[in-house]
Amino acid sequence: MSIAALCLGLVAFIWVLRVLHAQQVAGGIVTTTQEALSVMMNSDIAEEEKEAQVQRASIKLLGGFFRITGIGIAAIGASVLVVWGGAALGFYTVEHAIAVAISWPFLLGSTLAAIALWIGLDKLRKTATDTLDRAEVPYGPMDKALHDFAFASSDRQVRLGAFETKLYRRRIDLDTAQKPVFITSLPRAGTTIMLEGLATLPQFASATYQHMPFTLSPLLWGGFSRAFRKAGDKSERAHGDGIEVGMDSPEAFEEMLWMAFWPEHFEGDRIDLWAPEDRNHEFEAFFRTHMAKVVATKPGAARYISKNNANIARLELLEQVFPDASIVVPIRNPRAQVKSLMTQHLRFAELHAREPFARRYMEGIGHFEFGEALRPIAFGAPRADALGADHVDFWLRYWIDAYQHVLATAGPQTVFVDHDALCTEPGALLPELASAIGLQDPDDIATMAGILRAPRPAPDLPKASPDLMRRAEILHAELCNQSICSQASSLGKVTL
Repeated sequence: MSIAALCLGLVAFIWVLRVLHAQQVAGGIVTTTQEALSVMMNSDIAEEEKEAQVQRASIKLLGGFFRITGIGIAAIGASVLVVWGGAALGFYTVEHAIAVAISWPFLLGSTLAAIALWIGLDKLRKTATDTLDRAEVPYGPMDKALHDFAFASSDRQVRLGAFETKLYRRRIDLDTAQKPVFITSLPRAGTTIMLEGLATLPQFASATYQHMPFTLSPLLWGGFSRAFRKAGDKSERAHGDGIEVGMDSPEAFEEMLWMAFWPEHFEGDRIDLWAPEDRNHEFEAFFRTHMAKVVATKPGAARYISKNNANIARLELLEQVFPDASIVVPIRNPRAQVKSLMTQHLRFAELHAREPFARRYMEGIGHFEFGEALRPIAFGAPRADALGADHVDFWLRYWIDAYQHVLATAGPQTVFVDHDALCTEPGALLPELASAIGLQDPDDIATMAGILRAPRPAPDLPKASPDLMRRAEILHAELCNQSICSQASSLGKVTL
């Protein structure tokens, strides 16, 4: 009977821990500790602010300590109460129960049973939302701590990149930093598909998830992470758009470099625009070397390619700094794109509320497009009567402001691509894209047709302002008229 009572006591112990959310409290303590360490190591934060944030974290940790201690006492109390109750009823003696409890067979068996019970209860408790969380934020506590450390200081990332340059100077060929391709547009315009398709070509190299979180050190960190990260496994990315990514998948990590050299552009609630006179020779030297290092990570590659949505805020500067570059700007139907922008914003807002690390991750890599991390680029002047990001007109007006700016600042190196037309007639238009970005063998790009899908009919936006919708459609037509798709049509190569 004493063994049965001890087992019931073990169940009571675990039940109290779960009812009082011991795991969540402990996780909160770990997260608070990680955040405090990140603040202390961040050289960009003033000492007074550091002290204030660390003090707040200390108070929070103290509260967490008392909570976890109270939960532990309650769990032990419940277990003791069960065992004592059996002894009080005369089923066994307390002395006999203690003797059994401290015997090594019971200690070993109860430990294994407790682990199995906890895991089993976890599996029963998991819901579809929990499964979604794991897919959207596939990082454990150690991964989160590493990312928080990496994101805490841009200066540290730059210094590590400079050290890498010295360490790998024999592998770095600056000639491979010639003729880069920059893919940019507002999010949800087809930039990811464009990057995925072009980055598979043997001549192009892009940053990949293998380079996270020290993305400015692709050779050093990429080689290190490859030793303990699986390259083959893929899962759907957090956007829920069917695009699967793995450690070797290309991704947009370039913005971390701009954040490191122009932190003042990101300080407010909007991201400031760049002008041609914003040139920084230290940045340009670092960037060209960085591009060559990314190319060096892929055997046989000879050109750098990237996707960075924020580059539409600096088209003139890019063309001035890299006169040999091609800047590819996909254009999508505004109805479809605005609908997708709003959907993603609401999706990430909900995710960020559930998982704070997801927001820190997006802000750390410079993705300020959605959710609680939203920080719009200042294409137009702020409006006192502006609607919030939960309204369709916010995104419609942002779409108009963004592409008006693109039209006004795009130079001869900018290549407009009608994404909808490209997906409808890839066989006819991919050669035009190949020619526009200077591919020596246009046939290489033909394989990209396999990942393009004909677009769905543009959705209605019943709550959108008719005037804004009309302006967006006129602007969309003007952009498409300047695209390579329109040029191909005028030459009789394709009828759209």
